[in-house]
Amino acid sequence: MGKIVFIAPVLPVDAAAIARILADEGLLDRLVTRSLLPPLFAKILARFSVTKRFSRRPHSPIKRSLVTQSVAADIAFYNELRRTGSRTCAMDRSCAIVDRNAFRRVSGKHGAVLGREDCCERSFRRARELGVKTIYDLSTAYWRRVGALMEREAEEFSGICQTVQNEPNPQERGHRKDVELALSDHVLCPSTFVRDSLQSASTLPASIKTIPFASENHWLATEPSSRKPMFLYVGNITMRKGVHRLLITWKNLKAYRTHELRLIGDMRLSSNFLKDFQGMFTHIPRLRREELLQHYREASAFVFNAVADGFGYVILEALASATPVIASRNCGAPDVIEHRSEGLLIDYGAEEQLNSAIEWALSNPKELARMGDGALRKAHRWCWSNYAAEFISWLKERVLNQTFVCKGH
Repeated sequence: MGKIVFIAPVLPVDAAAIARILADEGLLDRLVTRSLLPPLFAKILARFSVTKRFSRRPHSPIKRSLVTQSVAADIAFYNELRRTGSRTCAMDRSCAIVDRNAFRRVSGKHGAVLGREDCCERSFRRARELGVKTIYDLSTAYWRRVGALMEREAEEFSGICQTVQNEPNPQERGHRKDVELALSDHVLCPSTFVRDSLQSASTLPASIKTIPFASENHWLATEPSSRKPMFLYVGNITMRKGVHRLLITWKNLKAYRTHELRLIGDMRLSSNFLKDFQGMFTHIPRLRREELLQHYREASAFVFNAVADGFGYVILEALASATPVIASRNCGAPDVIEHRSEGLLIDYGAEEQLNSAIEWALSNPKELARMGDGALRKAHRWCWSNYAAEFISWLKERVLNQTFVCKGH
């Protein structure tokens, strides 16, 4: 039975979960990634601030005999980051090395190659030559759609984000993404927003499968939390995440007089823009995931007003913490949240909808708490075991042409 080569330079929650699911089903031949840390080594590094960025690196989600790691990809990333100051350039360099390592592993014995965006062009070409199926794990919306949304936003809010020198040409990067998409037999999407964004692509694969990301069991709240009059956002604090519009709404509603707006993550909005909001929000630099749990469980609501996001895993972290979510429809929220049940959904850029949603949440704490109860119930109903059953069923029947028998997760 042909197994799968999974190419994932970094391992966020969803990629790690997919690797575990494939390994548990006996379908994983090889996970190709950047270097991973043994758990004990990660704890040691976490003690030293100079190595904090390395201590955030995940340990292997599967047995290490199934993993091909690349220290060279890590070295290339940090060298390029030091040289250019651009994380995009650094990731491109690193991904190219991971792709090269995966290319060497692909053979005619494999059933499929599953590749994350930006790291699988060479490996997909090899798979196509050998008659091996290719699956594009597209965790972000199609680049042309994202570009159009961001261009429109930048025209309205010029210069509000910190600029980075030496950013690569988006058209050149987009061409690589288009080539990867053209080489794909199947595309795996985490949200309806990502799926629909592909309508602007010139070439579409034979099939597109949408399966929303799922909650982690160990994040599920087990007892009531003491909530504060605080609204929370977690992630990069940028225009793409719509934080600028949230700040404007927060100021216009004078919400800062009664509630705290807590923003956790790397600040990318310019100081010139932020000077109009001094004293109206709290900023906490990026934290380790395990440190976020307390903040989720203190919040009355979680706000995710994304311009364009493939999913937004923070939404599921909030649901699992019994925290209702106010989110734009330009992310994975509509796939896991029913409007006015587990939270509120708004159209991005519709100022009156964002104002109304925030104002309602500020004024109705009891109803908001009931939404939090619904959020936790939803998180219980859609965990990674549920994702695994749907993913493996699709993979075996549609991609590998096998009879589906789920081993259970």
